[in-house]
Amino acid sequence: MIGQTIAHYTILEKVGEGGMGVVYKAQDTKLDRLVALKFLPVHLSASEQDKARFVQEAKAAAALNHPNVCSIIDIQEHDGNMFIVMEYVDGSTLRQKMPAITQGKAIDIGIQIAEGLAAAHEKGIVHRDIKPENIMIRKDGIVQIMDFGLAKLRASGSTITRLTREGSTVGTAGYMSPEQVQGQDADHRSDIFSFGVMLYELFTGELPFKGVHETALIYEIVNVDPAPMTAIKADLDPELDRIVLECLQKEPDERYNAVKDIAKDLRRVKRESSKAKLSRTFAAQTVYRSTASVPAQSGVGETISARKGKVIGYIALIAFIAGIALTTLFWRPWSIQGVTAPPNMHFTIELPDSLAIPIGTSGLNISPDGKYLAFLIQSGVNAKIMIRPVDRENLELVLGSEVPATGGVQVYFVFSPNGQWIVYNPSNIIQKSSVFGGAAVAICDAGGQPRGLWWGSDNNIYFGHISSVIYRVSADGGKPVPVTSLDSASGEISHRFPELLPDGKSVLYTIKFNNITSFDEAAIAVLDTKSGEKKILIRGGSYGRYIPTGHIVYARGSYIYAVPFNLQKLEITGPPKQLFKGGWMNPFSGDVSLAFSDDGTLLFIPRGIESYSVGRIKWLDMGGHLSPFVDTMNSYFTAALSPDGNKLAIHVQAANDDVWLYHIGRKSLTRLTFGGGNSGYPVWTPDGRYVIYGSERGRATNIYRAAWDGSGKEERLTNSPQSQYPHSVSPDGKFLAFIQDGDIWLLSLDGSGKTAPFFTSPATEGNPVFSPSGRYLAYETNESGKNEVVVVPFPSRAGKWQISSGGGSNPIWGPTGNEIYFIQGTSIFCVTIHPGSSFDYSAPRKIMDLPPDGAFLTDISSDGKRFVMVTLPYKDLNSSEFTLVTDWFQELKNIFSAK
Repeated sequence: MIGQTIAHYTILEKVGEGGMGVVYKAQDTKLDRLVALKFLPVHLSASEQDKARFVQEAKAAAALNHPNVCSIIDIQEHDGNMFIVMEYVDGSTLRQKMPAITQGKAIDIGIQIAEGLAAAHEKGIVHRDIKPENIMIRKDGIVQIMDFGLAKLRASGSTITRLTREGSTVGTAGYMSPEQVQGQDADHRSDIFSFGVMLYELFTGELPFKGVHETALIYEIVNVDPAPMTAIKADLDPELDRIVLECLQKEPDERYNAVKDIAKDLRRVKRESSKAKLSRTFAAQTVYRSTASVPAQSGVGETISARKGKVIGYIALIAFIAGIALTTLFWRPWSIQGVTAPPNMHFTIELPDSLAIPIGTSGLNISPDGKYLAFLIQSGVNAKIMIRPVDRENLELVLGSEVPATGGVQVYFVFSPNGQWIVYNPSNIIQKSSVFGGAAVAICDAGGQPRGLWWGSDNNIYFGHISSVIYRVSADGGKPVPVTSLDSASGEISHRFPELLPDGKSVLYTIKFNNITSFDEAAIAVLDTKSGEKKILIRGGSYGRYIPTGHIVYARGSYIYAVPFNLQKLEITGPPKQLFKGGWMNPFSGDVSLAFSDDGTLLFIPRGIESYSVGRIKWLDMGGHLSPFVDTMNSYFTAALSPDGNKLAIHVQAANDDVWLYHIGRKSLTRLTFGGGNSGYPVWTPDGRYVIYGSERGRATNIYRAAWDGSGKEERLTNSPQSQYPHSVSPDGKFLAFIQDGDIWLLSLDGSGKTAPFFTSPATEGNPVFSPSGRYLAYETNESGKNEVVVVPFPSRAGKWQISSGGGSNPIWGPTGNEIYFIQGTSIFCVTIHPGSSFDYSAPRKIMDLPPDGAFLTDISSDGKRFVMVTLPYKDLNSSEFTLVTDWFQELKNIFSAK
């Protein structure tokens, strides 16, 4: 069946086969996404009664919407054979993974399965065939239950054996409940028994019932109590034995009544195990004393014994981090004098090569109680938030937090005041998750890209905005309401990085102005929300954070500063002091990688801003060789060649981005736009007279154009409350294709300023590019769940062809229109367009791998022999190192008290 199209599903490959049929990976040609097709054995769909029963069960299962349940999308029939269309899960079965699963991971898997089952049981849906083969573990660690609704179908169509009685008995030998093997009615408690069998095998590697033939197995399931798991693995937590054996009770009434209670108990074991492990670590530690003398310190607000415990605790943290291959670890006490209390300690921790914090966002945090660390970790082309309890050795994924690492979306995350929740923003949606795991809970749509998050003591979430004010929304969800207001007369265009101060009414935040080129020129302000009084506290800095010692800490350039602050009067009371280099401030958004807990533990990345302006623009020939183009390094984003090939319009990133012109012959770089907010995304008109670009003048980015040589006045082409990003001008110069709200729009360039949607869909489209003939438009879309390159006729849209397979982005037409180039993974692919009245094209072919520092293609030369490429040294775009400092509040006090 490979290559065959059934309904609107093109079968790509066979991925599995079992008693319930054959599974194929397929392409949904309507929605351009990958799906899984399960064709049921003919004998299971022979009668109309069977079909009706199956459709009824599948409809119920399709109503499930839970991250730990594989979704059923559709039910179809082909040549009298039923098949179901399911979400395509890229991963391995639990059976395949089981040999390598640790106890801690087994508990996590058990919790996720229990949550998925609980969601089904609450809707009255019973699985009836829980076993390792029906559990998938995705590559991102999410566990999903497969095949809801199929087991009941097997009952009516199976042949009669001692284990399978027609019309009544369903399940898989060894995992069935006593009531199943005896042909009795099976409700949700039967799933609990099967789940217990699977947990028993997961923790011990053995099944609880081991009859050598069917009759013996039935006898054991009905009559024999399994051996305690601790008899097989003595180091297992006895509480796990209690949980599993309660699942395996012979009488349904004696089992857990609800699977959600199993999830609750497993979480408790997880927490208690962590505490016990921490205690064992404490007992094993040797307390090292510095040979340097240490002075008596007063006013710290805690006993010496408490401080000793905290220091040892962080030594334990480092030991555990080393346990999961966090390497290059060392600690050193600071050289201070005296002996009455241990000094504060600095730990420098380096992540292994496989883990790194990506550039550009506040990539770490610590819970107020100091029990959890959180990191934004880059993994392949994606980034995701991982939580690391200080007393346990594993990083745990925050479900729903994964985003493209190069997607331009900045992710923020902060803990709740009690440390039990974490709030974050994948894309523009703000949501929260429990630190103990589980599905994400949506809070609100931020209405654009957030800039900073804060969970206040008033149970409100405060967030800044890329081009607006500070908003507040209940942590339980609701509609955001503005807290601050922009002073347009002073050039304010964004308020960001809010913090609700301890008085419960004042908000600290950073102001971005429309004429600054660096966040060293930003300001930090405070607003008393009760009186409405606003004060500018600091001019020249970003990311202000209040410290209980009575200071505001902030970033400027590559350094962290602190300044005394009176919380009651909301006033600065002394000069600032430079503390240390670090924080890795993003010079384009003002983000800083710095956080601290209530007990004074500091966490930061010990790097400055120097790793940002490292991009180069180079030529890349068709042989894969790079050669110099633009001489200087800078924070280049994209670049477009002029029609005559003599100039390059470049988008350069800064606190306010601008468009610059590079004169190739003179090798000189001149600025085209000046202030007013971010300006970028340059596009040339076909006659080479103008550069069209997007510019932020207020809350939205609209479209402007200017003569390339700076003569004449800048012309505004659109005026919309929606942000618009230009991409390509048609060869006749009549239309500009631009992106608005993730859709493709057209702007008429006849002076009328008319705009109209060209292609809209629930998916996100990007990078629309006209063909040299103007007959076609290529663009990328994520309709299938990942980006693919698609071509449509222009202007009719009478057709649609996906030219990439397995992913594609960044389409570029060759100058003759006979080729389309695009990126797939780390390679450049090409599709040849065959001449003719209809659109005919070849299969994609790989032409080269991207260079190690190749970031993205931006244009192609007029002879079609070279690409314009922005290159970036990836080792400088992420950080594998962070620093943890204990008792940092006391250190800060000492700095300001020193004379």
